[in-house]
Amino acid sequence: MQKLADTVYSCAQKFYEDLIYSSQFNTLSSVLCLGEYTMPQHMRLIQTNYSLLSHRMDLDGGLLSELYSKDVITHREMETIKTGRTSYDRNEELLNVMLRKTDVKFREFVVKVRACNMAHLAEMLEIDS
Repeated sequence: MQKLADTVYSCAQKFYEDLIYSSQFNTLSSVLCLGEYTMPQHMRLIQTNYSLLSHRMDLDGGLLSELYSKDVITHREMETIKTGRTSYDRNEELLNVMLRKTDVKFREFVVKVRACNMAHLAEMLEIDS
């Protein structure tokens, strides 16, 4: 039992360090060691669709403003996302921010993605109720 607890603690610590110390989330490698069944559903959805989302999301259509107005992201997170040099960089930063959010905030994110004319992407991110 102690070995399992040590493994979980080690993986959780790596997950935290990746979030804090890495500008890229390294495709959730640290979370995977916990096993997919423990990963929140919105994290699995982002992980599964990460490449497509990072290439196809359009943040220039007002998505960031909408997310900020609904308190899905903070002003600081919005400004950090905007500093990305390319649209790919900005999309990756938004996805990395969303990985740290609750399912409730993630659901609002999906609503806003759909509202910003990206229904095809929102459909990939729907959480089962």
